[in-house]
Amino acid sequence: MRRFFIDPSELLKEKPVIEGQDAHHITSVFRLKPGDQILLVDGTGFEYMARLVSLSKNQVFVAVMEKYAVLTESPAKISVGQGYLKDKKMDMLIRHLTEIGIARWMPVLTEYAIPQPFTKKNDARVERWRSIAREAVKQCGRTLVPEIISPVSFAEAVKSNGDADLKIIFYENEARPLDKTLSLKAAPPSGILVLFGPEGGFSTKEVELAIAAGFVTASLGPRILRAETASIAACALIQHIFGDMR
Repeated sequence: MRRFFIDPSELLKEKPVIEGQDAHHITSVFRLKPGDQILLVDGTGFEYMARLVSLSKNQVFVAVMEKYAVLTESPAKISVGQGYLKDKKMDMLIRHLTEIGIARWMPVLTEYAIPQPFTKKNDARVERWRSIAREAVKQCGRTLVPEIISPVSFAEAVKSNGDADLKIIFYENEARPLDKTLSLKAAPPSGILVLFGPEGGFSTKEVELAIAAGFVTASLGPRILRAETASIAACALIQHIFGDMR
């Protein structure tokens, strides 16, 4: 059954309405009709069985029939700080890491990052990333959309701990593998913050700054991985160890 987003505030109304891109998909792409049933996701952890009532080009009115709490969110609350990559790679990473189950995405401007994201296009980039995350949530069966924030400096990233009590920075000059790093942790973490570098990796100064802020360093093995490969591989491993990819 098709899944679509609906603003949580609409569910409080007598006649909830779907607007924007999802309304276009319902009417023009999938060509659904009044009486057809769909699944709605409100982005806060719930899913709803709904029936289409009336349709126009820009609005779709629905009747909510049932509400479900869907158990597709990982117990591992993973926040990712990603050294800035080219836009297409960032788009791809957001899509795949949303599927893996991350909770938060933070683009980071690092010393060796080639793209310079602090431009007038930032708002458009962030909005595009949020749209990509929403589409990935619909595809993979999640009910929560990862938080996508605007680009930050490296110094801001290492201070942006949130509720993370395990902080890892992946560093190509570190020989200690991830399992050895995690063996230093006595109890399962309530939140995890991981930092990944751009194509050129992190500078020594950045790694030292992260360690001073409570991060531990880890390696992903002896082979040289592309920046986007390292992010996907590491998040999958962390989900396997602490989350629900077992």
